[in-house]
Amino acid sequence: MSAKEYAVKLLGFCDRSEKEIREKIIKKGYSEAECEEAIAFCREYGYIDDGRFAGHFVHDAVNLKKLGKARIKMELRQKGVNEEAIEEALCTIEGERELLKNEMERRFGSLDFSDKKVKNKVFGYFARRGFKTTDILYAMNEEVDGYYE
Repeated sequence: MSAKEYAVKLLGFCDRSEKEIREKIIKKGYSEAECEEAIAFCREYGYIDDGRFAGHFVHDAVNLKKLGKARIKMELRQKGVNEEAIEEALCTIEGERELLKNEMERRFGSLDFSDKKVKNKVFGYFARRGFKTTDILYAMNEEVDGYYE
């Protein structure tokens, strides 16, 4: 199987970033020249498009994984997507605060946030998922810098 065929096969399973395809082709043992030829072929036919990939990734991360912007941005950077494509894709996120509030209610609605241990656990959970501190506190109905936002 040629590097082109391998790249197309990989992209047949799911959308991937150019960096991911490049790494997989090299790991499979193809030469750098074969890899570049395969990448160029995939770009020419629109099989690889980091902007499209970032858009799909953001959609899935928000709607399925319930992640915040910071975590999504970090994961896209790790996948080798350029900053411009990342920012463009992140602009499509609307209602991050409401998403957070709904997810907090769904997962932790029965917990008592007056218990500091519980509050810290819930706060840590959402912080690791990439939500901003002010948004987490807002969702917990806490004062942020002395004011409710």
